[in-house]
Amino acid sequence: MHGRVKKDVVEPSPEEKEKQREQVRTARGLFGKLLELRQNKVYNEQALDMTSKALQFHPEFPTLWGYRRELLTSGKISKPLRELLEVEMKLLEKALRKSQKVYSIWFHRKWVIEHLFPELGSDPESVKQLLDTELDLCGKLLEVDERNFHCWNHRMHVMGLIRTWQKDQAEPMDLGSIDLKLSTDLINRNFSNYSAWHLRTLLQQRAGTEEPQMEIDIHQELEWVQEGIFTEPNDQSVWLYHNWLTTLARGTDTPRITHCVRMDGSIFVFFSKPVCASRASISEAGQKEGVEGLLEPIIPSRSAVQRTRPSARRQRLCGLGWQFRTERMPCSEEVRIKVAIEVFGSLPDGKASPVSSMEVSFCGPLIDLSVSSRLVLEAFLGQKLEEQRREVFQTELDRINELLEIEPDCRWAFLAQARLQEGLASGCASEQQDSVQVALAESAARASTLDPLRKNFYSDAGAAARARQKVQAWLAGPDAYGSTLDLGSLSMRHLIPGIATFAFGVRVLNLDGNQLSEFGAVLGLISLEDVSLSKNQIRGDAAEIFVLPKLRRANLSWNHLGLRGLNAQPPKMLQYVDLSGIEGTKSLDAQVVVGLLLAGSTEADCQHWTAEVVPGQLCICRRQ
Repeated sequence: MHGRVKKDVVEPSPEEKEKQREQVRTARGLFGKLLELRQNKVYNEQALDMTSKALQFHPEFPTLWGYRRELLTSGKISKPLRELLEVEMKLLEKALRKSQKVYSIWFHRKWVIEHLFPELGSDPESVKQLLDTELDLCGKLLEVDERNFHCWNHRMHVMGLIRTWQKDQAEPMDLGSIDLKLSTDLINRNFSNYSAWHLRTLLQQRAGTEEPQMEIDIHQELEWVQEGIFTEPNDQSVWLYHNWLTTLARGTDTPRITHCVRMDGSIFVFFSKPVCASRASISEAGQKEGVEGLLEPIIPSRSAVQRTRPSARRQRLCGLGWQFRTERMPCSEEVRIKVAIEVFGSLPDGKASPVSSMEVSFCGPLIDLSVSSRLVLEAFLGQKLEEQRREVFQTELDRINELLEIEPDCRWAFLAQARLQEGLASGCASEQQDSVQVALAESAARASTLDPLRKNFYSDAGAAARARQKVQAWLAGPDAYGSTLDLGSLSMRHLIPGIATFAFGVRVLNLDGNQLSEFGAVLGLISLEDVSLSKNQIRGDAAEIFVLPKLRRANLSWNHLGLRGLNAQPPKMLQYVDLSGIEGTKSLDAQVVVGLLLAGSTEADCQHWTAEVVPGQLCICRRQ
């Protein structure tokens, strides 16, 4: 595991085997006696001594560590708790010499430190000595195995304790420098160290802490990273950090509002990345006071895109597109919008940072989709990079091009090249961006041959590049919203939300012949009147498409959809639904098909519909 050679197992001699059997017999008797004592809730010094001997022989016994915790906190041991816990630390050091990757040992050490810490609270020197001991222990264990995640987790916990303790100290320790030195030493020893690189990213973000962000010179950092890249070009850990430094802007690339549109008397706000928003205010140009309102995600919560696990943080709805609801709409073409969004992150000790909020502002045109798509095209082309960041991107691109001359089969270099080219093209003319997208699709195809195990990843990248070309050409047309957006046969496995937001306002959409597995971002295109999704791999209920309020025609043929009687009210203008070849209609007659498809309608409405059914082949529902 982790590229480490397994040690050769030496066959023991008959005498050694007999000795081992005798030890096992003795241990089994001791373990049985201790389990009996714990069941009878016997708490005395003899039991404490017996568990110590048992755990020195076999430290991988969670129940006995749990018994020791009960003994130490029972109040029936005559020695002071501080003395007992200090003895416990020595026992744990012996256990860690035998087994460095046992959950129960690390959990017990964490428990001991948490209980020893208050005992030492009035003695700063003892606290500092304890924490220094822990950091020194972690450093030694990481020298043995730099990927020991038990040790990394323990170290982060200890650093968190130090952070809390030294808030009231006159001369606090420089924890950032300690972490930076550790990461540098580990990386210089082995560039393929994800944990050390990740620690470096946390130091430069400081999310949710009062500590200042570490100022690391990006030019020196990239010089150092390039040493690793040219030394081992196929090591992914250094490439991931390189991507974080460049494309991801060291975690400082915050969400921004890309554009705002007006459609059917409503205002819609779109972001550069998914956000969790709630309230917003909008004011006309030149006015100081704005109108308050609520933001609601465009894609309804029941869609597959919004499925979340049942935890407090994940239940929040995040999205790229939001509808602004307010009692009074602005009349001006130029507006100022302020949106409060929630911010998540990680603390340097690995824990999730408290949820905070930040304000995102936008000052620009309120685009009327009934007039032109020109302003949407400008937003689609993006913003130009700042000059300093552009220089960094160009320098890194030149280095990677140089590397590809030496290592033409380095897939990580292809990926970095594509990201940097796309970043440099942001905000440039349509022709330049179009040529970049062509190059990205070609790079994805090339990388797929070099790395066939991840062919779907590269296929998605190529499909995204081709889709961007199509959307860009559609927006540049003289009558975009009156014409069909053709995204058919692009091998897309999903409609990328970041592309779909710029197709908002489309009325006729063709997605035939792709590999879509769900409706996904299509459900956010609420302007759709005619959509064709034939010959995909979409699963779910056909009636999910009914969330599109203006829908007239829907071709859902030859998918893996079903008719489960979803209680969804069909759009008022719906006239035609093609369900030919879908799984849910193969054995149903016309009346049953209509009843299941329109389960959310009244019986009177269903009577206006007919279905033409040829089992396994044809199934077309029409409003009379």
